[in-house]
Formats: sequence, structure tokens, C-alpha cells
Amino acid sequence: MIQRANLRYGASAGFTRGGIGHRLAHLRGYVDRRILFSPAAAFALAIGGVYAFAGLVNKFDPEGSTGSILVRLAIALITIGSYVLLPAKLKSSTAALIPMKLFFVLYLCRLVENVYLSSINISPGPMMVFSVFLVTGVGSTLLIASMDRAIRNSDLIFVMNILCVIFLVGLYLNRDMLFMSQDERMSLDKINPIAMGHTGFAFLIYFFLVLGKTKKLTIQSVILGPMLLLAVVFSRSRGAYIAGAGALLVYILLLKGSKRVFAVLGALVVAMAILATSGVDLIDVVIARLQTINVDADQSTMVRSQLYAGAWRQFLENPVFGRYVVEMRFNFYPHNIYLESLMAMGALGSLPFAAHIVLALRSTVGIIRSGKFPLAAVLAAVLFIREVIAGMASGSLWGNSLFWVTSALTISFWYGYQGFLAKNRNPEIGAY
Repeated sequence: MIQRANLRYGASAGFTRGGIGHRLAHLRGYVDRRILFSPAAAFALAIGGVYAFAGLVNKFDPEGSTGSILVRLAIALITIGSYVLLPAKLKSSTAALIPMKLFFVLYLCRLVENVYLSSINISPGPMMVFSVFLVTGVGSTLLIASMDRAIRNSDLIFVMNILCVIFLVGLYLNRDMLFMSQDERMSLDKINPIAMGHTGFAFLIYFFLVLGKTKKLTIQSVILGPMLLLAVVFSRSRGAYIAGAGALLVYILLLKGSKRVFAVLGALVVAMAILATSGVDLIDVVIARLQTINVDADQSTMVRSQLYAGAWRQFLENPVFGRYVVEMRFNFYPHNIYLESLMAMGALGSLPFAAHIVLALRSTVGIIRSGKFPLAAVLAAVLFIREVIAGMASGSLWGNSLFWVTSALTISFWYGYQGFLAKNRNPEIGAY
């Protein structure tokens, strides 16, 4: 099903003979299909839209915040627009998302109580916290999850390719600044090492999933993959290394039979080719960075261990209902979304969160092992695995929009739209 849609993409994306008129007609076809305001664009932008454009913003608006605000606003408008333009018959809903919605309500009440009744200062401030949680978290998650059946493979491939190129071009435009910091951790004012590593790995996962589907996609993967790998490695984000590699490993282990063998062989071939042509001993860079995970020697690891201990202590003080959304000693989120849930919501308030994770994990296993779901479902499932792992050492419940989007979309695909598995019921649905 995915291959059929990818073949359609390959045929429509190629230039036809007959001069400039046919080429313009090809471009008009994309406008007619409203790719910019499509569910695929909304999903792709949720995956990496903010940081895909961060390099351009850093180049042309390095000291201001206007560029970043405009990018976030544009992504929100595109998501809303794609939902409004989508016919009602293609929108979906599933009762399996009720635990997530319940947790959203409970957690929002806790945020409001902490900020406005208890006067807790939540960095980076109430306006940012509520806008990120409500717009990029709750809003985007609910809208994108309801558009699962309308995410075309061809549209998603097109938008992800464009975003990846924009991401790499942005890094290239800032190459002087990146090279200055490469001996430590490559970063820009508008994109920190952690965000750079996770965004680059998200694109790497996407290219791993489409590798071998068509000749064109294979060529694109071979060209862009090494560039992305260099960005990931020199970001020196230990969380990105562990979460990204862990997600790919779980994906491969969940595959059935020969698919698992081909995935392993493909990964080995690509890895050997990248290592042979990069001219840099990337393995040494990764190992050296991972070896810094030491509570006694590494300040970041030490602080996080203290955050974990403080969050656990706060949970034990209020085990049933929880109390604060920040670890009170550092006045910051604990960099572990599971501890944060217990700390803020207690055991009772965390039950919907736990139920949501269980449903999402069940959906992930079903989608990957099935082998019959569209690209968006598989990509969401693998990225969700990555977010589950990454959530143990980074991020917050209010700011981790990718965790919410991927988990909700995975559930929506599995529980709300298993018609993908019944090809004889509607053979056109997989190619939509």
C-alpha cells in the first residue's frame, strides 16, 4: 500500500517531456492539491517545522524573536487551515484518545492553579508555557490526530523532503558559527544542540523508512543521510543518540521475518557507506560523548540526577494528587515526563497518562508488525518510541508537543482507522 502510493509519487514528481508548459502544469498540480494546507504538511511541520526553519531565522534575525514567532504562527495557521479545508467525512475520532484528553484537562487545571493561585514561577513564563501547551501541544495534537486517514504518502514525502532541505540549508548558512563550536557541541542561538540532534535524527528516521521504496527516494536518502548524520553526531546530544538509535532498534526488532533481515542489512550498508565517505571518525565522537554520562564528573548529569531526586521526593510528599509542575529546588521541570506527571498530578492524576501510553505502545506494535499501514502511521509510531525513550531524560509535559502528536496519531491510526487493513473494503483509501 505504501509502495503503491510512493510509486504514484515517483510518477507524478518526475518532469514530463514537452517543454516548460508541462513543467508548469506539474507545479499547478501541487497547488490544486493544496499541499501547503494538507494534513501531511501539518504532521510534517509538527515533527520538525520549528527547527527546520531555525537556521534561516538564526541567519536573518539572530537577535530578535520576530522570526521564531512568525514560524510558530505560520505552523499553527497551516494546521488549523488543513483541518478546516478537510471534508468532514475524512475526519476521524476514537474513544481510545479519551485518557489523553482527560489528562490534558487535569494537567491544565494544575498549571492554572500553580501559576495563578499558588504564584509559582514556571520558567520561561506563563505566556510561553500556556501558549506552547495549548497551541503546539493540545491544539495540534487533537487536530492532527483527527486527520489521520487524509495524510497522503506522496504529500508527506514531498513536505518532509522540503523541510529536510530547508533544515540543512539553514545549517549551511550558519556554517561559520557551527564550525566554531564543533569541538564542543554545535549549536546556534535559535537551535540548541539537543533540538539540533533530535530534529536531525527525526529526518534520519524518515529516510530510513523510505529507503528502497523507490529509486528516487533511495537516491535522496543516500545524498541527504550523511549530511544529517554529521549534524546529529556533532550536536553531541546524548539524548538524541540514545533515543534515536533505540527507536530504530525497536522498530527493526518488531518487524516480521524477511523485513527484519532486509532492514538490518540496509542499515549496515548505509552506515558503512557513511562512515567510509565522511572522512571523520564519527564513532569516536559518539563514544566520547556517551562516556561523559557521569554523575560525579558531568555537571548536566549531576543536575538532572538532583532534579530526579527532588521530583521523586515531591511525589512522596503528595503521592495521591501531586502538587507542583516544577521541581521546587531548581524551579524547573525535572527533565523526565514520567516523574513530572507523578510530581504534578500524583498517582491518581497520572492514571490517564499511563493509560494513554499503554494504548499508544499497543498501537505502535500493531502498526509496525502489520506492515500494511501508510507511511504516516509507521513514522508516527517510530517517532513515538523515540519520544518515550527521550522523555526519560529531557522535555516537559507542557513543552513536549512531539510526544503528544505522535502518540495520539499512532492511537488514531490503530484504533480509529483499521480500515487500512481491509484493502478489499476500500482499495483507494491507502493511496489517499
